[in-house]
Amino acid sequence: MAALREPVFGSSRELTSLPPRDGEVSADFATLAENEIISTPNLHAHERLELYHRQYWFRLLDSIDEDFPALKRLLGAEKFWRLIEAYLEIVPSRSFTLRHLGSGLADFLKVHPGLAGGHPVQAAELAQLEYALCDIFEAPARPAVAAEKLVEATLALQPHLRLFAFRTPVDGLWRLGDDVAVPAELLVLPAGEADFHVAIFRHQARQIVRRIRREEFSLLQSIVATGSLAAALDSSDATAEEVRAWFQSWTELGWLCERELPASPAKIKILESSNNHLPVIVPLHHHL
Repeated sequence: MAALREPVFGSSRELTSLPPRDGEVSADFATLAENEIISTPNLHAHERLELYHRQYWFRLLDSIDEDFPALKRLLGAEKFWRLIEAYLEIVPSRSFTLRHLGSGLADFLKVHPGLAGGHPVQAAELAQLEYALCDIFEAPARPAVAAEKLVEATLALQPHLRLFAFRTPVDGLWRLGDDVAVPAELLVLPAGEADFHVAIFRHQARQIVRRIRREEFSLLQSIVATGSLAAALDSSDATAEEVRAWFQSWTELGWLCERELPASPAKIKILESSNNHLPVIVPLHHHL
């Protein structure tokens, strides 16, 4: 319902953390209330729609506040809430679960860097990191590949493992406590390409953010691209000792699994309809 996605104003807005904003709901909002909402002895139709409207926004704001605490800390509360309101007006919730409400926030920041204050790159990368933590929470885990199958198996990485090459040390920003001032070195935008490589994954029901070396990142990316341990190692410039240490860690964390083959199309059989003699296609698993 489009009316629920309209911005909140007046007394409803005062109950949120959103900064002040002049205005009022549209004429369409009032028309919808009159035409679609039934008044009760205690509440007029317009008041009932305002109640639904307010609760809709309260739920979205509470959810996104919980998902992006480090981004809020970086921007400050007022800039954060201006950003979130602008984002939610353009990118409303489209999922039955609010876990993915912030899935487009990083891309939104790249398109609207002015909403991030003086640190647009850090803000966009921090949004990527914090959304990844939400995303991996419910990502599946597949059986880890056995060590004796590593050479012959077509390899993949666990669905809950995310790899990022960031331009800024956003994992350092993410780790800061609420009462800790942001060190200046974390806000400097380095020249050149991305040089901060981060793995975000789930292990023993915990979401973990880990900085990894460029060579380890590259080897993992090669495994994703080729599915072959031999091919990935051929393209790596890491030492044998480094590779051995990484594989020990990956094995302990269960990062490597076998690549899942695409599902085969369901086989069908063709029957003849007794009514019109047209073929009827029935999946083999269907019980006649």
